Amino acid sequence: MARKSILTQLNKVFISITLLVIIIASIFAFTSQKMLATSNAILRADLPLEMAIESMNSTLKAMQTNAALYLLGYADQKQQYQVNLAQLQSIKDNISHRKLLTNDEQNNAFHHVNQLSNVLNQQYQTLIFNVYFPEDEEAAKRIATNLLENNAKPLEKIIDFRAQDEIKGSQESSDEEELRHDDIPAIRYYLQLVDEAGDMQNALASYLLNDKNAKQEFDQNGEEFIKWLKLLEPLEQDEDEVADIANIKQLFEQLLDEGHQLFAIYNPESLASATHAFNKLKQTQIENIEQQMSVLLRSTSNQVISQLEELKSTNVRSIILISLCTMITIVLLISLSFYTKRTIYFPIEKLAKAVDALRLGERNIQFNHNDDELGEVFSNVEKFQHDLCHLDELQFNETQYKQQLELERDKLQQALDTLQQAQKKLINSEKMASLGALVAGIAHEINTPVGIAVTISSTFESRIKEFMTQAKTGQLNLSDLELFEQESLEGLVIMQRALNRAAELIHSFKQVAIDQSSNKRRVFLLDEMLNEVFNTLKHQIKRSTYTISIDCPSDIVMDSYPGPFGQVITNLFNNAIIHGFDGVKNGDIRVKVTLEEHNKIRLQFSDNGLGISALHIEKIFDPFFTTKLGQGGSGLGMNIVYNIVNNILGGDIAVNSHNGTTFTLIIPISAPN
Repeated sequence: MARKSILTQLNKVFISITLLVIIIASIFAFTSQKMLATSNAILRADLPLEMAIESMNSTLKAMQTNAALYLLGYADQKQQYQVNLAQLQSIKDNISHRKLLTNDEQNNAFHHVNQLSNVLNQQYQTLIFNVYFPEDEEAAKRIATNLLENNAKPLEKIIDFRAQDEIKGSQESSDEEELRHDDIPAIRYYLQLVDEAGDMQNALASYLLNDKNAKQEFDQNGEEFIKWLKLLEPLEQDEDEVADIANIKQLFEQLLDEGHQLFAIYNPESLASATHAFNKLKQTQIENIEQQMSVLLRSTSNQVISQLEELKSTNVRSIILISLCTMITIVLLISLSFYTKRTIYFPIEKLAKAVDALRLGERNIQFNHNDDELGEVFSNVEKFQHDLCHLDELQFNETQYKQQLELERDKLQQALDTLQQAQKKLINSEKMASLGALVAGIAHEINTPVGIAVTISSTFESRIKEFMTQAKTGQLNLSDLELFEQESLEGLVIMQRALNRAAELIHSFKQVAIDQSSNKRRVFLLDEMLNEVFNTLKHQIKRSTYTISIDCPSDIVMDSYPGPFGQVITNLFNNAIIHGFDGVKNGDIRVKVTLEEHNKIRLQFSDNGLGISALHIEKIFDPFFTTKLGQGGSGLGMNIVYNIVNNILGGDIAVNSHNGTTFTLIIPISAPN
């Protein structure tokens, strides 16, 4: 009998669900395609057309505003009108080029708008921009203002002055004949001249306000002015009167000439004509354009609404089909759930319980299973039960081995602890040996200046006794006194120099000894600390040809641990002397310090000795590694350097060997806490 396959049954259900999903996806694809086509039609034609129509409408209104502001005297609006006209033409060309018009109604309306806008532009140009010129009006106003300030007012002032002078003269004169035939007629003529000059000014102002009779009145007032001036001339014979009459003539002629120039430049009727044309165009052409634009917008909106209604109908049909397919899918899924529970879930639950029992140590479980895929799993689990029995035996043996390994581990741990204690003792002995070498070196260095001081003091004592004997016996003369003075001064200078050298060595020893015997943190000058350390080390090379050079800026102030820092320099120095210059008679030790970024220093300790072989350079910082094993080398010097630089000073150290050995230390100016 063939085995029943759970997979085959499930595949049938999954194929049915897949077909339904494909149908739903097809419906979604059809609906999406329909929505995409509709949205493309709206986005690529209807919406751009509607935006273009709105832009045309706003541009036409802007052109209308330009024309209105132009009539109010803003001459720059003519240029702005041309810009808006070009923009309008660009919008119309864009509509035609992109083929945004999709039906006859839109084509007809757009054609009418195009014709009407072209006619409107021609009429604006002909009836407004070519008739009225704001710059001429401005020029006329400037001429009028200039006439008022430079001609009319000075003219009135001179005439009024002459009239007042005549009135004053008539009041002072006692000659009746002169009053009747000279002063009184002159006063009358002057007053008439003032009236005529004022009337001429009023005529100019009225002309600018579009008074049609203002030009004629200006000419008539000018003729009256000439008439009264001719009557006045025979009466004014004094020199100053003749001069003022000449000025009056000159100012009047300028007023008359420039007034006629104003009439020639500007005609106020042009503004009225252009304004009338603007109002008429607003009531006819612009209203027609707006009406056609409304037709174009309405056609576009109706087309969008029709497409959306069609899309809505398609969506409703799609929703009905999708709902039907969804219901069928739900029924299939429920059937699938019951089937999987009976054939998969319950057997797997039974299998899980069996596995838990195996995990807890039970090894006598009975497995009953069907002839299907899960039956094979149950069969394999049963085999697994037999394997676990064998594994339990192996685990028992492993436990025995593990206990034995733990005993060996305890022994190894005890040995490691003993080794670490030995390492600590060696490190302390290394530090004390370094301090002992420091004491021996300082004692050796101090011996010389102290011996000199003792010798000088002994000699000085004997010379004082000899001097006192000569003084008491009366044998002291001037030459003996001068010799005693000279020898005393020379001895004191030598003694003072020796004692100063001893004090300097003691000070260096004291600071270095304090620093190296403690890990106390303090602020110090790096240059000063380096010199103090090397002062305590120079005795080791005093009788050799080795040289030491220190290149360190004098203003580097560090907040760190000078004791461990000095221990690093000491160990590097000893390493160079013991290993670098082993068998070498001449050698140079160079220390160079530079400032780095991020508040760090770079210290390079280099020698031109034998160098380090490539085989050893990787192990140089390892504990207990030395090439002088059995010859006094402990193998901890460079390991101590590495630990101090990294763990105490918070820096890094690197080494390279080329024509000698160079150790490069990157150390922060302020050590980490």
